[in-house]
Amino acid sequence: MRVLHLCDSLNPAGLGGYESYLHYLSGVLDQAAHESIITTQKPSHNSTDSIEAEHYQIRYLEGNMLEARKWEYLTLPQEERHGAVKELFAPDDLEMNIELLVTELLSLIEDFRPDVVHAHSTYVVFNRVLEHCRHESGIERLPLVATIHGLPKPLVLPDGTETTDFEQLAAHCPFDTVLGVSDCVTSELQSHLPETVRDVRREYLGIDLDVFQPGGNPKQWDLAFMGRMERMKSVDMFPALFGSLIERYPSLNIVMTGEGSCRRTIMEEFSERGLDRNIDYLGVVPNDEVPSIIGQSKVFLYPSRREPFGLSIVEAMACQVPVVASNVFGPKEIITHNTDGILVHPNRLHKIAESVLTLLGDFERRTSLGISARRTIQRRFNIQDHAKRLLNLYGKLISEKKE
Repeated sequence: MRVLHLCDSLNPAGLGGYESYLHYLSGVLDQAAHESIITTQKPSHNSTDSIEAEHYQIRYLEGNMLEARKWEYLTLPQEERHGAVKELFAPDDLEMNIELLVTELLSLIEDFRPDVVHAHSTYVVFNRVLEHCRHESGIERLPLVATIHGLPKPLVLPDGTETTDFEQLAAHCPFDTVLGVSDCVTSELQSHLPETVRDVRREYLGIDLDVFQPGGNPKQWDLAFMGRMERMKSVDMFPALFGSLIERYPSLNIVMTGEGSCRRTIMEEFSERGLDRNIDYLGVVPNDEVPSIIGQSKVFLYPSRREPFGLSIVEAMACQVPVVASNVFGPKEIITHNTDGILVHPNRLHKIAESVLTLLGDFERRTSLGISARRTIQRRFNIQDHAKRLLNLYGKLISEKKE
């Protein structure tokens, strides 16, 4: 089977949740003799046309380079962004981009001849592109599946229209099946999507348990955070949180990875508070380094204020590292409090600090939670089981299209 994965955007600064997920899913599909291409828009003007990975190919489409201009805009300091909007974007950018991408995608489909197209969080661009392709070129027999990895968030289109990404998906939704990565995401989808989209269901993501597994390396860090440095992830409260922890545990070693709009600010605050000597910031790390970093940590911290699922939580649990996470949205669907992890309200800094310190001081508790966490992931979030469910869905849709 040939699977064409479509993403409106892949983060050029490094791996995010669904970038990592697609990396491992493509590997599992390759092991079962299925071929994958991951297609997205060029994130910069000098991006190559394609990248060959071990188990898949990434193919970049140009359109009118709207995506590249978006990332150029996001690299600007906040105070410069307003003045750059008119210089970087035009009111008809989206329409022009879609028109060009339709031609490029149809050419790719003709060349690759996929059995199924699986889109990922395509809220604005490729859902419109597929809508045009299906309407204009007779690819109605090609199954279209979408997985939505996020919760609704505000969005401003190039013409200045203020909307949300879910509203845009609802207005342009050519998919046969729409999958939400958690119950909370699926519930939002069901309330937004029109009745014409009949198959909306939850499909938890999975991870590779042969990659994310308990390791025998000594513990180098007491606490780990790996994720995007955005307010949604609660990183803005890390200087105060880490300061409180280090005050009570002066030798605390913390490791952080990731990139985002809050990175510069919180790093400066770490330095001002004298905390940076306790923190190893590793930046954006490759896929193959993530399991080792998790495994060398005693406790994994993920107190997001608004988390649609929490793939990093699942990865840490699979490595048998106890997790302290928020008791909202996706994390509370993954963790059972005091059984395979700890759940705390994301705004209660002192409770988060207390939970971390309690675990650091109790080796047996950490061990017990870690073992239970691994069992939970084996039972509920194995990527092999997830891939089988996807392949069954693909096969069912392919058969229906042939009837």
